[in-house]
Order: sequence, then structure tokens, then C-alpha cells
Amino acid sequence: MARRDLLSASFAVVMVMMIGGWTSEAAISCGQVIPALTPCISYVRAGGNMPVACCAGARSVLSMSKANADLKIACGCIKQMTMSVPGVKYDLVNSIPGKCGVAIPWKLSLSLDCSKVHW
Repeated sequence: MARRDLLSASFAVVMVMMIGGWTSEAAISCGQVIPALTPCISYVRAGGNMPVACCAGARSVLSMSKANADLKIACGCIKQMTMSVPGVKYDLVNSIPGKCGVAIPWKLSLSLDCSKVHW
């Protein structure tokens, strides 16, 4: 009986590790990125003072982007978001990392291919 319990427990551990491995490839979603960066909308449209919540959101997105797959997803979400907001100025979008003290290894533009971004 103890051997069967040990085997069952071992199987459960292996399954959890496999599932964790699959989800760790891309652990970020637009459902996390867009709300985090929504406070940046007023800034990327009109400039002015950088909202504290925008910088907090940028730091949050960066901290969630642990792997290249995450970075590609975040890039696509940000690109999608900026394309859906009228009046976005890409020079202001690209100034956010510097003003917030975060490093993002690409400049956002309409022509950016997010499938090719990497750390």
C-alpha cells in the first residue's frame, strides 16, 4: 500500500512540474499588461507629467516578463493597445522606459515585429 501511495505522489509531482514548465514559457497575458499600462494613456497622448501609476505599471509589466516568450507577448499587447488609442505619440511611448527607470530592449512602432524582440 505504501509503495502505491509513493508512486501516486511521484506521478502527481511529475504532472505538476510538467504543467508548471508549460505555463512558465509564457506567463504573461494582455489581460495583465493592458490594465497595468492604462495609467499611461494620458501621458502618451499629451505628454506632461509622468503619472506615478504609469511607471508602476511599466515596472510591473517588466517584472512579469521573465522570458523571451513573455517579452514577445508584452510587446504585442502594448502594440495592440497603442494602435487602439487615438492620438498616441510614439516618441512619448518610447520615453516611458527612460522616465520610469526601466530597460526595454526595443522601441515601439507600428512596424515593430514583436515576434523578433528578445532580451
